[in-house]
Amino acid sequence: MEMADYSLEKTIAEAGIHYPRSYDIAYRWGYVLQSIGALILASFYFFKIPYEFAGIVIFDIGIALSSMFLLVWKASIKRFILWCTFSGIAVQLLSLLPIPVSEKIFLIGLGLTLAGGAGLVGKEAYCFGFIEGWLLFFAYPIVLLANLFGMPSHSLNSAFFALIAFLQLSFLRKKLRQPLLKGCESNICVVAKGKEKD
Repeated sequence: MEMADYSLEKTIAEAGIHYPRSYDIAYRWGYVLQSIGALILASFYFFKIPYEFAGIVIFDIGIALSSMFLLVWKASIKRFILWCTFSGIAVQLLSLLPIPVSEKIFLIGLGLTLAGGAGLVGKEAYCFGFIEGWLLFFAYPIVLLANLFGMPSHSLNSAFFALIAFLQLSFLRKKLRQPLLKGCESNICVVAKGKEKD
């Protein structure tokens, strides 16, 4: 492997950040789980199998895993993504309580988690030009808001979920083909000297 392949690792080390290759592998495993969850949700929902919730749980776990191992130079961005992800999961768990508005509470929690997920795919789209990242970034809120306000039919939701699953898989294929610890292609993700403290 050429020395150029280690430029991001060198930059990370110079910034005083501990981020071994195993963290990047865990980060990518989060995307694997998100894709599996999206496929389960799309399939189970389309065929009216009453366990589509399993797909959402796996998807949430994937977002949580990728959020924890996200490498960004601005700590405030990572904190925001982590806050959205884990507060969203907590709100989704609250929706399990037997209260009249539990479905709306669940969708609000899912919305927060999807905001974290949108931050993740948006970061990849911004750094690496993944068109799927931009499409997912906008698809998540559209699908969520449509469901929050009770607009889509079963066939429309099936199409939405299938589109998200397809985009997730296409995104995953690109991400898994990247070398570990690949730096931003457009050189827009350059760290300032020393680890950022914000």
